[in-house]
Amino acid sequence: MDWEKSPVGTEQMGARISVLPESLRPIKDAVLALAAAGVWIEGGPEGPLLAGARPDIAPFAYDIVLFAPLSASKLEAYQTRHEFRLPKPLLEILSHVNGGVLFDIKLYGAPPSIATDSPSLDRSRRLPLNIASGRYWRSSYAGADTADVLIASRNVGDAGQVGYFMDGNGRIIGRGNGSSDAPNMCGPWAGVGDWLSAEMA
Repeated sequence: MDWEKSPVGTEQMGARISVLPESLRPIKDAVLALAAAGVWIEGGPEGPLLAGARPDIAPFAYDIVLFAPLSASKLEAYQTRHEFRLPKPLLEILSHVNGGVLFDIKLYGAPPSIATDSPSLDRSRRLPLNIASGRYWRSSYAGADTADVLIASRNVGDAGQVGYFMDGNGRIIGRGNGSSDAPNMCGPWAGVGDWLSAEMA
């Protein structure tokens, strides 16, 4: 696997996070808070940005992993290929951060290698969890509206998990997987900024 990483200077880091919109400020703030301990890019200039190394968990674990954004044309190709339409607020997120790790939250994305005419999952590098697969994972969470898109998840305790669902207007609600470790419901939040501020804290 291509796990080679290169340290990122202040200017290069700034270039990657300065373009994040106000709704993603909690992500920007988290990277800046972790920057003193080192920030890296993995696998080349378009690879994921890494911050907050966690060798206590695993050699390649980080508090923050931000995948490079996808272009509008690649996002459209991904939706067409998977016959899966994403809410406009979610497309806005993916055009700045194509999924990642936000401490305990796994933010789903669109793996670029399966947005092509001949899709195949590239297992040689780190990739975001596939947001289109959320259609099949959603059955783990009771009470989720079938029109909402599963955009992220977070493990809670030994067996609990919270799935975060977005509706067409960008509103987010968390649903538990039925374990006693997970709440039945959390939120709702009016948008991604409110959600990230609450759950990344």
